[in-house]
Amino acid sequence: MLDLIIVRHGQSVADIEGRMEGRANFPLTDLGKEQAEKLAYWLKQKETFDYIISSPLKRASETAQIIGRVCSKEITYDVRLMEWNNGLIAGLLKSEANEKYPIPKGGRKYFQRIFEGESLIDFRARAEEFTAELLDKYAIAKEDRRIVIITHGGTINMIIHSFLNMPIKNNITVSSGDTGVHVLRIKREDRIIVSLNVNKHLE
Repeated sequence: MLDLIIVRHGQSVADIEGRMEGRANFPLTDLGKEQAEKLAYWLKQKETFDYIISSPLKRASETAQIIGRVCSKEITYDVRLMEWNNGLIAGLLKSEANEKYPIPKGGRKYFQRIFEGESLIDFRARAEEFTAELLDKYAIAKEDRRIVIITHGGTINMIIHSFLNMPIKNNITVSSGDTGVHVLRIKREDRIIVSLNVNKHLE
């Protein structure tokens, strides 16, 4: 059995400044660090896991470092866990981005790259590769494995879509709050959603 414990990072500076984040490398706020601490102690009490894989972007890596310190777990960084590459709009105020780079009439096609960044196909392919490699490595292992993955809201959606073998073009979105926890399980041939966007640790 393989459990993927997928976590969105804590609150970032971009969240409170109303900025387009994506690949913009903003750190956690003080509240974000507090959220990560609460999550870390909750994981230590409630969950056993083997190690942590994290996006290298600051908001995720800082969250991972806090969890790693509290739970005494190793961290591996993987660039495939970074958020959607939103090109020229990364770091802009949302109002500024909407003015300078408005969404095309009728929406953006899933094969069109976003302002010198990634298309939806590019993004999904990156998540698909990460997920497939992880499942191939651990899903049929004799020993049960539990892995914590620290990443971003968009990437979490792409991993869930990949895990469930959903088409690239779909209208399914899973919400992820600050340090929200999602658990996906592979048990023999079954792909199971155990829980989505759990935030009991913040109560």
